[in-house]
Amino acid sequence: MGMQIGFFVKDQPEGCYFEKVQASFYEEEENIETLYPKDRFDAILDEALLRILRKVFDTLEKIGEVEEYLQFLDFNIENPYNSAFVSKHFLLYKNADVESLMNHVLMEVAEPLAEGYFESMIDYLETNIDDEVFVDFRLNGEELLLEVQSQGKKVSLTEPLKQLVIDYDESFERVATEFLESLI
Repeated sequence: MGMQIGFFVKDQPEGCYFEKVQASFYEEEENIETLYPKDRFDAILDEALLRILRKVFDTLEKIGEVEEYLQFLDFNIENPYNSAFVSKHFLLYKNADVESLMNHVLMEVAEPLAEGYFESMIDYLETNIDDEVFVDFRLNGEELLLEVQSQGKKVSLTEPLKQLVIDYDESFERVATEFLESLI
């Protein structure tokens, strides 16, 4: 399960009362306790998210393990006070600074994530193909390049690392099925 980031915001007619932002990872919290006008609140939420993510990331850099980096990448926004403004803001959320931080974290775990995926793929294919299977992988920026040879056939696939983080099981099942269908 990923990290939870809670935005404790109460909608009010004259603006939004922002009580605090809280991350479940390392129990980071920032008390805000201020009323902001709604016309500036989008930027306030963005800044608060980036600040709390950076706090958690700084701690993660000091003591983090691969599993913790993956949980960091898989964070979810919580809205404990059911603020309509918070729900609307994070509905289709995009922010270049947050994306940049997430890409940096992804590169921290790229190699061990790719190696685990690769080893699982070898085991799976060797179990399901009645011939020798040769599998190779390479990291190419933010992509995992996989190449499988068996029964005189060679198949190559590319999988974005982000997809492994978003839904590892779905990615693995889809790629493994595609390899099997191409080789059998």
